[in-house]
Parts: sequence; C-alpha cells; structure tokens
Amino acid sequence: MKYRILYTSRARKDLRKLPDTTARRIIRVIHTLGEDPHLQVKKLKGGALNQPVYTFRIGLYHRAILSIHDEVLVVHVLETENRKQAYRDF
Repeated sequence: MKYRILYTSRARKDLRKLPDTTARRIIRVIHTLGEDPHLQVKKLKGGALNQPVYTFRIGLYHRAILSIHDEVLVVHVLETENRKQAYRDF
C-alpha cells in the first residue's frame, strides 16, 4: 500500500528557492514517506481536528509540513522551509 506524494504550489515554490542539490535531497527524502508516513512524522499541535498537520524532519535545518489523507493514500506536502521559518504559519 503506497501513498502518493503531492506538492502544493507553495511547496514547489519553496523548493525552487533552494540550491538544486538541497532541493533534490529533500525531494528524495520526502518520497521515502510513501510506504508508511505515520512512522516518520510528528503531529503539530493546534491543527484542525478533521485533518491534522504533521512535520517531517529533513536533516538538521529543513522541515516539511505535511497533511496525510489515509482514505485516498495521499501525502500532501504543504511547504518545505528552513526550520526557523517552517512553523510560523502553523
């Protein structure tokens, strides 16, 4: 049972801002979530009750903010940011 990984326009924009090697590494690591994303993510406090938001640590300095939809097997990447900026909107 494999999850699909979808990126929002904001996440794609965030990845375009990064150097190519860093962006490729982040994408490669995010795609490892396809098997079982719940093992590697941490739920953020204060999210919506019907659709919680999760954080995924990528190395020391980057975080991906995710929404996981189990009923359709989709991991929705909301944004990828430096850890200083990642949590400001959530």
